[in-house]
Amino acid sequence: MEPVFNYSKESISALADEVISKVEADLKSVVNITDNERTFENTVDAFENAIAKFEDSVTIPIFLAYVSHDPEIRKASSELELKISQYSVDIFTREDLFNAINSYAKNTKETLEPVQKRLIDKFLFDFKQNGLYGDEKTRKKVKKLLKQLVEVQINFEKNLRETRDFIEVSDEELKGLDESYIKRLKKSDSGKYIVSTDYPEYMPFMDNAENDEARRRLEMVFNNRCYPANVELMKEAIRIRKKISKLLGYPTFADYMLEDRMAKNSGKVFEFLNGIRNGIKPKGKKELNILKKLRFEKTGVNDKDLYNWQWRYYANTLKKEKYQIDHEKISEFFPLEKVISGMFEIFETVFSVKFEPKELPKWDESVRSYEVKDLNGNVFAYFYFDLFPRDGKYKHAACFGLVKGRELSDGKYQLPAASIVANFTPSSTDRPSLLKFDEVTTLFHEFGHVTHNIFTKSKYSKFSGTNVSRDFVEVPSQMLENWAYDREVLKKISSHYKTSEPLPDDIIKKLVEDKNLISGMFYLRQLFFGMLDMTYHTKKGSVDTTAIYSKLMKKISLIPMTDGTHPEASFGHLMSGYEAGYYGYLWSEVISSDFFEEFKKNGILNPEVGKRYIDTVLSKGGSVDEEMQVNNFLNRELSYEPFFEHIGAASKTAIKK
Repeated sequence: MEPVFNYSKESISALADEVISKVEADLKSVVNITDNERTFENTVDAFENAIAKFEDSVTIPIFLAYVSHDPEIRKASSELELKISQYSVDIFTREDLFNAINSYAKNTKETLEPVQKRLIDKFLFDFKQNGLYGDEKTRKKVKKLLKQLVEVQINFEKNLRETRDFIEVSDEELKGLDESYIKRLKKSDSGKYIVSTDYPEYMPFMDNAENDEARRRLEMVFNNRCYPANVELMKEAIRIRKKISKLLGYPTFADYMLEDRMAKNSGKVFEFLNGIRNGIKPKGKKELNILKKLRFEKTGVNDKDLYNWQWRYYANTLKKEKYQIDHEKISEFFPLEKVISGMFEIFETVFSVKFEPKELPKWDESVRSYEVKDLNGNVFAYFYFDLFPRDGKYKHAACFGLVKGRELSDGKYQLPAASIVANFTPSSTDRPSLLKFDEVTTLFHEFGHVTHNIFTKSKYSKFSGTNVSRDFVEVPSQMLENWAYDREVLKKISSHYKTSEPLPDDIIKKLVEDKNLISGMFYLRQLFFGMLDMTYHTKKGSVDTTAIYSKLMKKISLIPMTDGTHPEASFGHLMSGYEAGYYGYLWSEVISSDFFEEFKKNGILNPEVGKRYIDTVLSKGGSVDEEMQVNNFLNRELSYEPFFEHIGAASKTAIKK
C-alpha cells in the first residue's frame, strides 16, 4: 500500500501513547512464553516483528518534523521523535526482553539459517550496548544516560533546522555574483540585499563574491549558527557518551560504537585515516600553495595562511582561469527536469527497472512521486523528490527512508519507500531550476541511498535497505557519483535551457579534469572531520570542542579556523548517527571506488553488472556481513589503489587491511 502523510498536529501528538500501547502488548506476548516453549518464530521473529510494526507506525510522522511547512506539525513531530526515541531506550534496557532472546539463543535446538543467527546476534549486541550484560545498578545508570543523550541530540538538530541567520550586503558587495542569483535575494527594510546561511545562497556567495570582507562576514555567521546553545549541547553529548562507554567497560566511546562495525576499534580507524592522509597530504599542500599564489597575484596579499572565507573563492577562480570553467554558466546545461529524466534513463538501464511518475499522497505540493516497477510492470517500491527550500525544512540534502521493505506476518512483502530531500534553487520567471555540477553529483549521491532502500529484499526490517554498518552505508551513494563524470551520462543529463544543446565535449573534458584540481584539499578536509570526530570521542578528560576543532583544522585541512567562530555548533553529523562514524565516508569511498572498477571493466551501463550488484549488495541490506558483500561482488579482496587513482593522488600508501 502506498504511504500516506495526512497527519494533523493532534493525531501526531496522540500517536506516541497509541503505538507504545500496541507494542507493549506485542512485547508482553514474547515475555510471557515459558523458556521450554520458546521457538525462533514465537520469540525472535515475534520480537523483531513487534519492533518493525512500532517503527513503521512512527517513521513518517517523525519525518514530517524535517519537511512539513506547518510549524505546529513540525513541533508535534519533533516531540514525538523525542518520546519514541526515549521509549526505544526502554525496550533495549528491559531485562525481561533480554532474558527472552538470550534464553532462546542459549537453549535452542532448532536448525537456524545464517540470517536468523545474525538477527539473534544483532539483538543481543543491541542489549549489550544498552547495559544488559551489567548489573542492575549499571543498567539503570546507562538507561538514564541514553535518554538524556536522545534529548540532547534531538534539541541540537531542532536548533539547526530552525535557524534563520543572514547578513546584509550592498550592491557593490555582490560583485562577481550572477544576475539570476541577485534577483532571487530578498531585500531588507534598509534596501540592502539579504544573504542567508541556507546552502543555495551561502555556497554561490562564497564561491563567487569578489569582496573579501563580505565573504568573511558571511562565513562568520555561517560558522556561528546555533552558537552558543549547540556548543553546550555538543559538549554535553560527548560527556554523556563518555560516561556510557566507561560504565560498559569500553576504553572510549569510539570503541563502544565501533565494536560491531567493519573497522572494529578506534585504533584501526586512526590507522586508516593516517594512512589515507599520508597518501593525500603532498597533493593538498601543493594545491594550497597554488591558491595562495593566486591570491597574491590578485590582491598582493602574502599571508602565510589561506583563510576559511577565501579557499572556496580562490579554488573557484582557479577553475575559471585554468579550465575556463564557470559553474554558473555550466549550470545552464543542467535544468533539473533534464537531469532527473536523464538520471532515470541511465539507472533504468543499469538496474533493469522503470521509474514512473504517479500522483501519490504527499506532504507538500512541490513534492514529486513515483512508482518503481520491474520490467514486467510490477510495482516494488515508491520514491519521492522534495527538492526546494521551505521555512523550517531540513537544510541539507539527504535520503530519508519512509517505509522499510520487509516480509509481513501474512507472508506479503511490504513495499519500501524513500525520498530525496534537498534544497536546490527553484525556477524563476526567466529560467527553470538549474543545478550546479556539484548539485548534480549530490543528486546522484542521494539516489545511491535510494537504490539501497528500494532494491532491498530483506525479510527483516532490522536488515532492510540502509540498515547496514555505518562505515558501509555510504558505499552505494558514493559509487553512483562516479556516473556523473562519464561523457555518455553527461550527454544524457544535459540540455541548455535556452538552446537544448547538450554539454559540449570540451566542457565535459574540463569537468573531468577539474574533478581533481583541488581534490587533495577536499579530502584533507574530509580527513579533518573524521579525525575531529574520533578525537572528540577518544580524548580522556574534558573536551574543549572549539579548541580541538581549531587545532585539528589547521593541522589536517591546512586551513585555519576563523577566530570567533564555533563550527562544531552546526556539525549535525555528530548528533544524528555519525558520531564516531564520520570516518565512514572515506572508508566507504575506498570500497565504492573499487566497486566502480567492476562497472568500468564491463561498461558502466551494463545491466548484467547492475544485476550482480543488486544481488550481492543492494538487495542484502544488513542481512549479510558487509565484508562478505564486498568479496561477493568483487570476487576478490578489496584494493585501495582505485581510490587513490580516483582522487588523482600520485602518492599511494600501504594501508593494513
